[in-house]
Amino acid sequence: MTPTTSFGLPRARRLIGLLALLLAAVYVADAWQTLSVGRWHKPGAAIFPIAVGLLLAISAISVLLERHGGADDPMPATFALPAGADLRRLLKVLAAFALYFLAMPLLGNMIASALFLLESMWLLSDDPKRSVVRLAIYAVVIALSFELFFVRLLKVQMPGGLFKQWLF
Repeated sequence: MTPTTSFGLPRARRLIGLLALLLAAVYVADAWQTLSVGRWHKPGAAIFPIAVGLLLAISAISVLLERHGGADDPMPATFALPAGADLRRLLKVLAAFALYFLAMPLLGNMIASALFLLESMWLLSDDPKRSVVRLAIYAVVIALSFELFFVRLLKVQMPGGLFKQWLF
């Protein structure tokens, strides 16, 4: 059995809450200054980042206001990093994120997103009878939905990649 590393949650949660609140403030300020908000009938690219930043700020404030209820609290006072197979799966998902961001300029947002979604759903699925075809269909549908909503509707600039001329 591999040893696990434990971290105390109350102090770590406060630090993460403060960091997330700072990140949210910087993110919203940057989106407000650099992106167009647009008009009511034609929203601009800043709408989504501002909404995400506000949700992050609300989450950070809720973490900061959270209280630990002692021994009877269902939330533990410490947590442990995964070990063994779970740690390998976590590292594979993190590697998939890294590959996603490296592949996006080359393959484009839609193709890189579909591949990333397929890989992450495969890695995170516990179903031994998981179907690659079914996961691929889900990945393509989600990637197309994101493309239609963010790139086409909200006009968010995303990398087109080498295959942009062949995609709708």
